[in-house]
Amino acid sequence: FNLQPHGSLLLLTAFYATLQYYQKMPGLSIATITALLCCCLGYASAFVAPTSPFTAAICKSTQTSSHHATSTSLDATRRNFIDQSIATITATSAIIFQAQPAVAKEAPIEITPQIVQEAFDAIRNELTSSSGVVATLSNLIDNGSFEEILQYTKESDAYFRRAKLGKARKMLTDKDLKGEAVLMSNAVTFDLIGINRASRPGKENREDQLRYLEELKKDIAKFLELEKTIVFE
Repeated sequence: FNLQPHGSLLLLTAFYATLQYYQKMPGLSIATITALLCCCLGYASAFVAPTSPFTAAICKSTQTSSHHATSTSLDATRRNFIDQSIATITATSAIIFQAQPAVAKEAPIEITPQIVQEAFDAIRNELTSSSGVVATLSNLIDNGSFEEILQYTKESDAYFRRAKLGKARKMLTDKDLKGEAVLMSNAVTFDLIGINRASRPGKENREDQLRYLEELKKDIAKFLELEKTIVFE
């Protein structure tokens, strides 16, 4: 059997794509590469052209047969190709998925009195420290530093709300309180957004800035109350 032009092109293209994929992932196993090539050969077999005398005779006989026989032969060929393709894809998928390394699950957070205290102290410092988020925003508002407020509120949402509040929230042992903690964390984001909006060009409003700053203080203090609900085993 020889491949027709379409089959040759398909096989060469698939082989080239496999090599390119291997260059990007040099750690790809030999079994995976072999499976990919087998899949390519399975598809390319759809374009096989008979060249042997015996096969040519069969083809000539088929051409002189009735229209009904020809249709039956074509249907059988299509079914055979579909069955072969499904079998090839199934076998290839099994090999590929078996070759992939298992993804390790995220390790659970260790909960001890010291670790919990450190996590909530980090939040408490943002509320009370002179270098915390509350004091920093208060100074920026007093100085009328609107551009700096716009930038700082974005940064503080990332390092304070997502990192510090998010870490402490994962330590909660009460599942219901975990849901409430998410709402509290979102409230902090809304407070920062409020301060940000009141600092935008053409919408500067000191009263709104201070109002949202007070809301931010209350929401942080409310979140800190969750520390005493944690139960240690």
